[in-house]
Amino acid sequence: MTSVPTTPKQLGPNGGAPTTPKKLGPNDKCSCGSGLKVKKCSCAVGSDHTPIAPDCKGQIISGNTQELHASAKEAVQAGNVAKAAHFYTMAIDVLAKSMKRDTNGNASDADLLALNKSSDGLLAELLCGRSNVYLLQKDVAAAMEDAEACTRAAPDYEKGHLRLAVTLESAGVSLVKQLEACERGIENCSHSEVLVKRKWRLKKALAENGDASEAKKIPADAEDKSAVPWSIEQTRRLADDASDPRRTMAAVDLGRAYAAGAHGLQKDLSKAASYLRLGVEGGDVSAQRDLGVLLLEMGQPAEAAEQLKIAAEAGDEEAAGVLQQLVAESNERQKEARAQLEKMAQMGDPRAIKMLEELCA
Repeated sequence: MTSVPTTPKQLGPNGGAPTTPKKLGPNDKCSCGSGLKVKKCSCAVGSDHTPIAPDCKGQIISGNTQELHASAKEAVQAGNVAKAAHFYTMAIDVLAKSMKRDTNGNASDADLLALNKSSDGLLAELLCGRSNVYLLQKDVAAAMEDAEACTRAAPDYEKGHLRLAVTLESAGVSLVKQLEACERGIENCSHSEVLVKRKWRLKKALAENGDASEAKKIPADAEDKSAVPWSIEQTRRLADDASDPRRTMAAVDLGRAYAAGAHGLQKDLSKAASYLRLGVEGGDVSAQRDLGVLLLEMGQPAEAAEQLKIAAEAGDEEAAGVLQQLVAESNERQKEARAQLEKMAQMGDPRAIKMLEELCA
């Protein structure tokens, strides 16, 4: 048995929306028309579900799943993730209101598959979309729960496996576990170019970390034989698509390409920083490190140090090394500046004498 998560716990038994801003007590019937009390209804404010977004209160909201889905996607495009999460939750609740559940509110894998099939794949789309929204809200646990449910509802849905892969990476799950999930995705989506490419990246990372047994001693030319060529234009398209689960990975790749002037792109530090920031927002620690290094090149040491510090605290050894180097260079500059002040003070410079007095105070 597996659960169909809502926000972030189990899926409620009903969907719907408030049709009036009237404040209801916990024992009053919910205004969505479900017939349940407010404290029991999945769409009610104060439950474990996503609260009504402030700009939705008092409005009559559609109870049609397709329209709710469209509203959720519009909210994502507008950058209103709280509103998007609300609409996604309503859509999932409406779609799954008749699904069988056990006493703990869990649905079987068979029922998940059946509902996804009868809805022409809509259940998987909704779960995948809400997982993306949760990740944007930094709720990694809820994002992972939705992504896993999505892969169970639609094992052959490429976006679901990619969404799970991105979420596992953001959660800092081990490379071995990420690889296992990626290979499960490939078993069901053998046509997926991105999953195959990600698989070899993970295997290479395992090999570089000295875990040859887990990497299964990959031949040097394995990646060239298995990975499918990926154009820079495809990467740009994915990086610019906020709804695509591959966005984080694509944005990081594109940012690095702009930073180096690679793959036929003209070097553009501003664009590089912009795309690397998207990678940072998606939870990619290496993007945080690369952004810090890039900001140093752009003459922004304060923000660079901040980005490097965050990456170092997340366990990025390269970021920690660059940060230590910055600190050492800063200390050396301070020593040189003080020595220069002392020399000027000995020569009778009143400004140098005053500055030294202030430093020693």
